[in-house]
Amino acid sequence: MTLEQWAAAGVVLGVILSALTLAVMVSRPLRRLARQNEEFRQDWYGVPARPGHDAVPGVPERLRRLERELHPNGGGTLRDAVDEAESRLKEVESRLDDHLRSPHGRSSRG
Repeated sequence: MTLEQWAAAGVVLGVILSALTLAVMVSRPLRRLARQNEEFRQDWYGVPARPGHDAVPGVPERLRRLERELHPNGGGTLRDAVDEAESRLKEVESRLDDHLRSPHGRSSRG
């Protein structure tokens, strides 16, 4: 091989190594971005059940469940529990006010 052929081979090898280095440098952030995208998609759309793992509902299903909890349905939702607690609190406040207004309540306050 002549010196010119060695030089040409060196240039070709340098170009190949540079291209590989660039490909590795670009692929890392792209893989990270792809992994983040996949995590987002799993969070958004949910994950079906598979052996050893329960199904994970997606964001739209979780929002629908929350919305159902915010509307009374006769006793089974969080809204019903809050309404019941508020009703009992009003009853206790009313009874306390009545007690404090009564002669017995005034004499015990001193």
